[in-house]
Amino acid sequence: MTKRSPWQIQQAVLFALFIRELKTRVGGRWLGGFWLLLEPLVHVTLLMMLVTLLRRITAPGIEVPVFLVTGLMPFFIFKDLSVRLMDAIDANRGLFNYRQVKPIDALATRALLEVTLRSVVYALVLAALGWFGFHVIPARPLELIGVSAVLVMLGASFGLLFAVATDEFPKARVFIRMLFGMPLYLASGVIFSVHRLPPDVQVWLLWNPVLHLIELSRASFFPSYRAMQGVSLHYPAGLAVALAFFGMALYRVRRDQLMSAN
Repeated sequence: MTKRSPWQIQQAVLFALFIRELKTRVGGRWLGGFWLLLEPLVHVTLLMMLVTLLRRITAPGIEVPVFLVTGLMPFFIFKDLSVRLMDAIDANRGLFNYRQVKPIDALATRALLEVTLRSVVYALVLAALGWFGFHVIPARPLELIGVSAVLVMLGASFGLLFAVATDEFPKARVFIRMLFGMPLYLASGVIFSVHRLPPDVQVWLLWNPVLHLIELSRASFFPSYRAMQGVSLHYPAGLAVALAFFGMALYRVRRDQLMSAN
């Protein structure tokens, strides 16, 4: 029997964890996967019922459905990475009895799954809008790829930090879920154009890195869209690197505790 290399063992571990996470994520039924696609469509449909109001608060010349999707989907990707990675260690703790499986494997696998699922849903929703005649081809695709990469890195960095930092304080996760719910949703300009807000409010919103990424994502889609003044890719990118460094350092310190049962 040929002895497998460490990399081959690692690949097998990650693949097995990915399949396990996929079955858990969709509930083992087609309905779970269907809801992943239905969720953003429900959001868009409900918000389109307010189309009269929305046309007043979106930028001129911007198609409302595409405006909504280019805010909703990046937000969902960030939120899923930040919040779902937080529970990845607890969900797979029983597997850490196998010496090949480490907490970082569970985190990496869940991150990969969330990005894959949400990216597929994003593409399908855009394709559906394109079928109905809306313009869904980004004006600057390379810029969109760069912004999306920073978005994924930022969400994964938050998720890593939350997973490690809340391991001994699981009740803190309730507060994090609340904060990353409606408050962050509204503060990120997901469903409205932040350009129309008072300058004093805009200054405070610029502390939110997700707002920067959503604004830049929309600017890469629409040629006529101008990101809010003060928006920059450097801020969320720098924050993502800092959080990743701090999260990995904390993981290194608490690695043995993370592998033990609570």
